[in-house]
Amino acid sequence: MEQPLKQRMIGATIIIALAVIFVPMLIGQKPTDPEAISIEIPEPPAEIELGITPLPELSNNGLAEVKINKDKSVVITKPSIPKPPKKAPVKALTSWVVQVGSFSDQKNADALATTLKKAGFTAFVDPGTSNKTEIYRVRIGPELSKEKADKLAVVVKEKQKLTKAIVVQYP
Repeated sequence: MEQPLKQRMIGATIIIALAVIFVPMLIGQKPTDPEAISIEIPEPPAEIELGITPLPELSNNGLAEVKINKDKSVVITKPSIPKPPKKAPVKALTSWVVQVGSFSDQKNADALATTLKKAGFTAFVDPGTSNKTEIYRVRIGPELSKEKADKLAVVVKEKQKLTKAIVVQYP
């Protein structure tokens, strides 16, 4: 194609594109006002119970006092630090696990744990020390009730033929 023909084709394409974009804007109707949406926001509650205990008010006697005498000696008065308030001990959850083996070699413990996992149990290896030697306990669980742990021990003894399975408190 010749150069002038190419330029005319490009110019015609640009004019048609501009017409397609701007003519509907000029001919179209004015946009209508969208409907006003009213949203009712409720009043905030008068008092909110957050369960946060406020700290006791501290007085300035918690700060150290520094005095400089005329003979340029410094006297520091140490503050009296109040004792912390007494708190009730927090009662922790007690859980139970079934201990199915104790090994001195981690490979053996991992192999038994893998076998139990394949059988559908939630087994894990718990490393520890006994008589200054490293031991690896294979355990199943934890369960929140001792009764469930006892039932789990019976199932492990029957299905996996692990006769030495015992129920212990965890951790």
